[in-house]
Amino acid sequence: MSRPTGGIEPSEIGDQLPGPVTTRQDGRWMIADHGAQLLGWQPIGQDADRHPETSQPVIWFEPADPQELPGVIRGGIPVCAPWFGHGPRDDQEPQHGVMRLTDFDRETVVDRADRLAVRYRAELPGVSALHATELTGQAATLTLSLTSTGSRSQQVEGVWHSYLRVGDASRAWLQGVRGATFHNYATGRQGRLDADRLAVTIDTDTVVQDPPGPLVLIDPAWARRITLQTHCLLADRRGGREAAASSQEDGGCPTAVVWNPHLTTGTRTDLTGTAWRDFVCVETGAAKQHAIDLEPGQTLTLSLRIGVAPL
Repeated sequence: MSRPTGGIEPSEIGDQLPGPVTTRQDGRWMIADHGAQLLGWQPIGQDADRHPETSQPVIWFEPADPQELPGVIRGGIPVCAPWFGHGPRDDQEPQHGVMRLTDFDRETVVDRADRLAVRYRAELPGVSALHATELTGQAATLTLSLTSTGSRSQQVEGVWHSYLRVGDASRAWLQGVRGATFHNYATGRQGRLDADRLAVTIDTDTVVQDPPGPLVLIDPAWARRITLQTHCLLADRRGGREAAASSQEDGGCPTAVVWNPHLTTGTRTDLTGTAWRDFVCVETGAAKQHAIDLEPGQTLTLSLRIGVAPL
C-alpha cells in the first residue's frame, strides 16, 4: 500500500535510505521505490575509449550521504507532483508535492542485462499516479501519468527535478531556449532569451516557459551533450488525446527550470551545496503558469527521455 512517509528504513545503499532500491549494472542503474525516484543511469555497451562521453554517470547521486531531509532522497531525479514548489497559487505543502515522499508499489516489467523497465503506482491527493522507468544502454525514459480521482476540475503540476552530473557546472549551459520567457528567482531578472544559450552562472534559479527545444545540456568539461526530449499530453476518459499547454510543435513539455545551489551569498553548507560544481538541475514538465487544468477522469501524461552524445 502506498503512503506518504517521513520514516527511514535500512537500505543496502548508504547507511539510511527510505525503502528498497533496485540496482543493476554494478550500481550504475538504480531506482528507489520511495518516490519512484531514479538514482542512477549511465550508458552501457559502448567502448569508453571511442565514446568517452559514456564513461561518466549522467545522474548525480551520492550514496555516502543519500538523504537531504527525513524522507527526501538527495539527488537523482525526484518527481515533483501533483504540485511543484508550493503549487500554482503558492499555497501547497509540502514543497514539491507528496510524490517524492511516498512509498510506491513496484512492478518489474522487464529485467534483462541490457534493459530494465519498472512501473510504480500510488494514490496521491486528488490523483492516481503511475510512474514508469525504462533504462537501456542508450537512454533513460521516464513517464508520469496523473489521473484525476476528484469530482471537479483541479490544477496539477508535474516536474522531474533532474540532477544531471557534469564535469564542471560553471562551464555548462542549456540549449534549446531561444525566444522563451525566463524568470531568475535568485536575481529577480526576467524577460525573453535572445540567445540559444542559458549559462549556469552563480545565482542560477531560472524558470523557462515555452522553450522551443530540443533541450540539451552542454557539458564541456566532459565533452558531451545530455539530451532531454519531453512530451506532454492530455487524455480523457474515452482515450482521446491532445497536446497539453505547450507551444512546441512536437508537444514537448512547456516548463523547464535550470538550478544550481551556488549563490553569491548563502550557498548551502550541506553536500548539495558543497558539491555544486558536480551537477546542474534541469527540471522539465508543466508548472506555474503552465499548470494543467485536469477534469474528473482526465489523465495528464508527461514523458522524458535522457540521452548522451559527444560534443
